[in-house]
Amino acid sequence: MPVSAVPDSGPCRKAAMQKPGESFPDVPGGDIFGFTSPSDVGNPGDCAIAFELSGRVGKADGRYRAVTLKTQFSATITENLAIAVAPFATHHAIGGGIHRDDRNRTRFDGLSGEISYRFIDRSSANPLAATLSFEPRWALIDSGSGATATSYTAEFKLLIDAVLAAGRLYAALNLNYAPATQHLAGQSAWVSSSSTNLSGAIAYQFSDRAFGGLELRHQTTFEGATLRRNIGRALFAGPTALVKLGESTTLNFVWTPQIRGRSTASARRLDLDNFERHQFRMKFVMGL
Repeated sequence: MPVSAVPDSGPCRKAAMQKPGESFPDVPGGDIFGFTSPSDVGNPGDCAIAFELSGRVGKADGRYRAVTLKTQFSATITENLAIAVAPFATHHAIGGGIHRDDRNRTRFDGLSGEISYRFIDRSSANPLAATLSFEPRWALIDSGSGATATSYTAEFKLLIDAVLAAGRLYAALNLNYAPATQHLAGQSAWVSSSSTNLSGAIAYQFSDRAFGGLELRHQTTFEGATLRRNIGRALFAGPTALVKLGESTTLNFVWTPQIRGRSTASARRLDLDNFERHQFRMKFVMGL
């Protein structure tokens, strides 16, 4: 909706987009970098709802498709500090594989919360901005096999972005670390694991409402919650796009196929044991 239609009081009031005296260029808000997150946490009083549909397609054998819908409610509660909460639903379509049971079902898949703090502000002398984010997640489905499980993950994120050419070109870098523990239904033991994600992206501003770019992500998975033994790694790369449908409404697309990878269980050029051949996302965000 237009900014003028947002109430000027209450939990979702719209604050000024720029503080008095600030005239330096900034990275536009929104998911202009695809999976890679910007440092932006919004302005005090901002509220939004986001529908994030993420897909993963292709494993080492058989047919594999997994799609997760994350419905996120977020609010900027004070300068440089935002919170969010999200329920998940996941669909798995798996068949013909040797190492996975056939499945075709959609289920509720737990909740997550997130708190983000922007600890480096952009200024006329500093084109960089940085945010620390923490997202704990409770899940009810094993993401790889679709089996019933109980898992807990704590993802720690460092989000950095920069203005390369004001009004035209922007860049972002993310470094994520996520320890996890999981208990599969029917098994007595809890299994610990961990993962990292290093991603970088550039975005070009074609107009006030259209952005396009490229993203590169390097993902790893480990045995143990403290990165004890690496069992797989994968490199993903692909295009991103974002379209502003209104003053506070955006639609983002990103598709990243796996271009390189290695699993300790296979000598293949790609790691299709721990990761997928394709990862994609469509995300719709609307201000409240």
